[in-house]
Amino acid sequence: MKPSIELRWFFRQHLPAAVKDWFCGSKLCKEETPRTDAYLVFPGSNEVGVKVRDGRKFEIKARTRRPEPFSLATGASVGWQDAWVKWSHEDVDVARRLGTLQGSTEDWLPVAKNRWLRKFRIDDTGQIEEIDADTKVDRGCKAEVAEVNVRGSYWWTIAFESFGEGSRVADLEQVARHFFKMLPHGLALTERDSMAYPEWLSRIAG
Repeated sequence: MKPSIELRWFFRQHLPAAVKDWFCGSKLCKEETPRTDAYLVFPGSNEVGVKVRDGRKFEIKARTRRPEPFSLATGASVGWQDAWVKWSHEDVDVARRLGTLQGSTEDWLPVAKNRWLRKFRIDDTGQIEEIDADTKVDRGCKAEVAEVNVRGSYWWTIAFESFGEGSRVADLEQVARHFFKMLPHGLALTERDSMAYPEWLSRIAG
């Protein structure tokens, strides 16, 4: 069981080159191998996420409290941060059996992803240090930019996820505000575009 705080936005367009260049302005930015995750959609529900990750791992996420506003240094709220807890089970046989259901019902929605990742370690004093995205730490915050394709429609998303035993809200806000000190041209963050995967999937599936 892994608790986290998450903050995410979705935009209906291809990932702009300016955003990718801005996000990956570090030699520690990692481009993942493209993959497809299958999500079980619960229409009208924003509280639970269920997916088969890359055909190998079964994951369940549940929201543990109502979303709270995220603001920039100006004080204006531009997004919503959520508290989640996640369970993961890596078993190819289980994933394969769930995969057989995906072709027989529209409740399962495949989402193809190209992702770029960055990770930050946070020490006991609250200082942040960027580290290799594959390095495991007890307390930190991950940042992600991804282009996703669902039903032939392209979107891109930017997200932050803090984890560990520190102040996860404060850790996420510190890292996210560090990123957003200088936004690329044309990127506007609003509460309207800020949501977690379950809400986004519920909207587009409806």
